Amino acid sequence: MHMPPDMTTRRRVTLLPIALLVLGACGGAKATTTTAPGPQPVVRDTTSAPATPAPVAPAIFAEFASRGVMVFPLQRYAVGDSGWMSAASAAGRPRAAQLDSALTTALRDRGLEPKWSLPATTSRVAQREVINRTDPRSLSTVGLAPSRRRNDLDLREPLGSQLRSLIALVPETRYVLLPLEARVAGTAAGMKQATLRIALLDARMSSVISFPDLVGPPAADEAAALRGVAVKFADLVVAP
Repeated sequence: MHMPPDMTTRRRVTLLPIALLVLGACGGAKATTTTAPGPQPVVRDTTSAPATPAPVAPAIFAEFASRGVMVFPLQRYAVGDSGWMSAASAAGRPRAAQLDSALTTALRDRGLEPKWSLPATTSRVAQREVINRTDPRSLSTVGLAPSRRRNDLDLREPLGSQLRSLIALVPETRYVLLPLEARVAGTAAGMKQATLRIALLDARMSSVISFPDLVGPPAADEAAALRGVAVKFADLVVAP
């Protein structure tokens, strides 16, 4: 049965708002879905520079690594605030020998022997010197006292003559490494730390080349402190 045209029109008008409501709820606008945030990725800063290694002291004595150098035993030793002990004395000899041993090991590890005459060899050479009978542990080092001016390059007598008489017994040797003083003292943290005063000399020309004071790293005991300062000097000849 056909409806009259006016009723069909009224029905379409009535259904239109309903259709619009359905469209608005279901598909008139795209639905927005909200999801719970998941674990966030870890972002690493790849632009930062890598850690800078500790600076290495330059080998300022590298030019002497291939030259003839006579290394003497230590001359004086002290512990804490005590006075100096001569390395030739009964009390000073065993303690000074610790520095001689540490320095020998450090220089030998750098491959400086046999080009360098190390302390034990120097002591044996001194026994062959019969004119002055120079004791290599008791040289006349007064002219190399701490009060000496750094720009004073002349080597005093009788030290100059003592050194020349000894290097004359070792072919192709001109230079002398003379450990003057070593002191081991305690630190505020309860460690031990060694200070070494050393002289590099041109024995033929009776002149001072360098006169450094070296402070070693803190260590657990006296022997380790001496090894530390000996290695520090060896690093100035041959870089690690």
